[in-house]
Amino acid sequence: MIFYILRRLVSVAVTFIVVSLIIFFMMHAIPGGPFDANDMPVSAAVREKLMANLGLDQPLWVQYTRYMWGVLHFDFGVPYQSPGETVTQLLSRAWVPSLVLGGLGVLIGAPLGILLGMAAALNRNTWIDYLASTLATLGLTIPVFVTSMLLILVFAVWLNWLPASGWGKPERWILPITAYALIPLATYARYTRSAMLDTLNRPFVTVLRAKGLSERRIVFQHVLRNSAIPLVTVFLPMFIGTATGSIFVEAMFRVPGLGAYFVSSIEGRDYPLEMALMLMITFMYCIAYLLSDIVYALINPRIRVGGTP
Repeated sequence: MIFYILRRLVSVAVTFIVVSLIIFFMMHAIPGGPFDANDMPVSAAVREKLMANLGLDQPLWVQYTRYMWGVLHFDFGVPYQSPGETVTQLLSRAWVPSLVLGGLGVLIGAPLGILLGMAAALNRNTWIDYLASTLATLGLTIPVFVTSMLLILVFAVWLNWLPASGWGKPERWILPITAYALIPLATYARYTRSAMLDTLNRPFVTVLRAKGLSERRIVFQHVLRNSAIPLVTVFLPMFIGTATGSIFVEAMFRVPGLGAYFVSSIEGRDYPLEMALMLMITFMYCIAYLLSDIVYALINPRIRVGGTP
């Protein structure tokens, strides 16, 4: 296990470097620069001075080396769109709404999806199964900005029960959390139903029933545990993807989260912020899959990470 973790950490480092190279050179391959926007035109002399102060007049390999050296010291630079703070300060400030709303959305939607998938699997080919499958399909196929608009239209405009947007008060969190929760709910409902149906058809379930074990014990102690591996696979990546902000959800509900900076950093050629966002996502996904592999072995002892069964 220890050697496997060490090998995976080395692969994380390699992936981190490769992604940083790709993102860095793709950023600079896009025409334009951070001071070429029409809304804030500057003269050629001022542009040259700004480029020299930020080191953007240096060769690309020099810029990359300097930036990555700063990353090793947890210094991601200063964002061009908010020069009064560092990238780390901006991310820590903007990540709070995204983490709270997106994280709660996954933590609420995933358990509900598991319960819905269990109900569908245990009542196969009944109206419960058909209803659960229909809800899961709708949750996966309807775009999140459409569901967000429907939530605002129904609960904020027609019924006037909840505020349509904002971040400050907890009652403003309900609609965005609901929009975030629909995707994990639908995803987990389908994964749970498929995994449990596959497990219920295995011979060991028949043996357990022949031994006289109750159906509840069979389901919760044996079937659900053996169906948990695909659920573990989905959880951490989904949590990271949701907790780092959705561009559409945050725009629809006017949440000052992290999602908008993914767009603004690209549009404004904000190189330090764009690199920091991409590197953060890369690192978090690598660690998420590493933790998932470790949890596999804890859930099912027959699985051995790194080699022999």
